[in-house]
Amino acid sequence: MNFFADKGEGLPARSGGRQGAGGHRSQHCVLFAVDVAGFTDPARNDRVQLAVREALYAMVPGAFDDALLGWDDCLHEDRGDGILVIVPARMPSVGVIDPLVGHLARRLRRHNGAAPDGQVVRLRVAVHIGEVHRDAHGLAGTSVNHLFRLLDAPALKRALADSGDDLAVIASDYFYDGVIRHADGSVDPTAFWPADVTVKETRARGWIHLPDSPAGTAELRGDAGTVDVPATEVRHPEGDAARRAHGTVRPPASPPNDGGRGPGFVFYGDVTVHGDAVAGDKIVREGG
Repeated sequence: MNFFADKGEGLPARSGGRQGAGGHRSQHCVLFAVDVAGFTDPARNDRVQLAVREALYAMVPGAFDDALLGWDDCLHEDRGDGILVIVPARMPSVGVIDPLVGHLARRLRRHNGAAPDGQVVRLRVAVHIGEVHRDAHGLAGTSVNHLFRLLDAPALKRALADSGDDLAVIASDYFYDGVIRHADGSVDPTAFWPADVTVKETRARGWIHLPDSPAGTAELRGDAGTVDVPATEVRHPEGDAARRAHGTVRPPASPPNDGGRGPGFVFYGDVTVHGDAVAGDKIVREGG
């Protein structure tokens, strides 16, 4: 079955899928977006931009085919300096991380090794999962909007620039929590670190990965890799020096004033979260 058998009428509905008003269709899918960093640099005239686009359309479809995700079985839209790809639900969700990212990184290295000045390509990639709608005008929906907010995240741009690598990836918190964290050996969750995504009206968390620098750098992780959040909101904080699967949260550096509150625990210093177990320096409040 071709998942996008009828591209002229929008997303074909899966079993139990929905058809909306006006004939549009929707489906829960994996979303993948890629963007060329510095595409509109003044040094890149129209001729160079066209050459970069040609390279992009050689690398990305080739990587999808290498990963057995089937470029022709996916739906894709051109975005000028990038591409939006919708991956069929019947394909493994983790495939857009492993093996796709690895294949894309290898093709990118081969291209850049032979590319003339001005045509070296550096890519940002965003991955999300959610409901996608298609009407007569193209793809739309909150999930698509969120995907491109991730792609535009300053932390992702900074990771690519500061690392000097050719490729930087960001996964949504939902994709990380539902897919990457449970990958059975094919993906190392600790090779991703959390970063705030503040773009337009979006306030979210993403998980950044550098395929060529999986440990990141001290500067990158120190800036984007530690999240200050209330303990009740901690789900999958980033790894500590030992890069545990569940890691360290940055709380106050000194014991807090208890403010006269009732009995319980107050943690300070380095706090390590392992599932439901929390370890670290603490103050025990006695009952009143």
